[in-house]
Amino acid sequence: MTLQSINIFGRRIITSMPDVRPENVKEDIAAIASKYGIEVVGFLGLDERTKIPAEEMGLLRGVKWKDSEVDVSKVHDPLDIMPAARTMIILGKRLLDDSQDIYYRASDDYTASVEMMLLDIASAKIVAGLKKGGFEAEEYTSYYLKAWAALAGLGWIGRSRMFVSKAHGPRLRLHGILTDADIGELHAVIPDDSCGRCTECMKACPAGAISGDEVDRKKCGACPLNHRKISENALAYCTACTASCPVGRPSRHEHAVQAVSRQQITP
Repeated sequence: MTLQSINIFGRRIITSMPDVRPENVKEDIAAIASKYGIEVVGFLGLDERTKIPAEEMGLLRGVKWKDSEVDVSKVHDPLDIMPAARTMIILGKRLLDDSQDIYYRASDDYTASVEMMLLDIASAKIVAGLKKGGFEAEEYTSYYLKAWAALAGLGWIGRSRMFVSKAHGPRLRLHGILTDADIGELHAVIPDDSCGRCTECMKACPAGAISGDEVDRKKCGACPLNHRKISENALAYCTACTASCPVGRPSRHEHAVQAVSRQQITP
């Protein structure tokens, strides 16, 4: 095979395209993610074993809600979107402050939190870099991205039905990228009962929406702490279950720094 010079993420490599070293590509992706403050990067290998058949959706009961079944049509098969996909890259950005979840209206068509904006930027940069290197790449925006994060071995679906990262708890926002670069791995799925006997999120929920094995979507959505207008173009949402989770909880020092920062910017 003829060797050629290619440029991936600014790194000049002399190689035959199919022989690009996976570790180099992964390092460059992680470097781009880190530049935009993305704390978690996962690489999930895609094949017939990483599909989510309807009969196995129970494994990811986090996508189930009280009085409603999983809408399997929303768990898009990555290979339907990109038949040549070999890897799903999963990016996770930790909440800057787990006591506030604020979404800003940047335009009539775009409303997002700061964390999601950073994920959007990092994802666009990574996709562009992969394409420049000769790979196929595009963003994956399935509603149930937390299911794939669990399959990637990055964490589990918690009692609150949020994705719980091993390092950051439920304080992550997720984004996905599909690529034909063969840089992914298969992982053992962490059981969704990994919360054990912990019931902190149940006790903290002001709407009483979290029970032993399900979440009442109507109660959660109707909580008065959701959809709070804090400015003309910003809405705040309840973070009671997120803030109460002991997994990945900020230290007292981090909490103090957050409190001081809020005081400094509060009129």
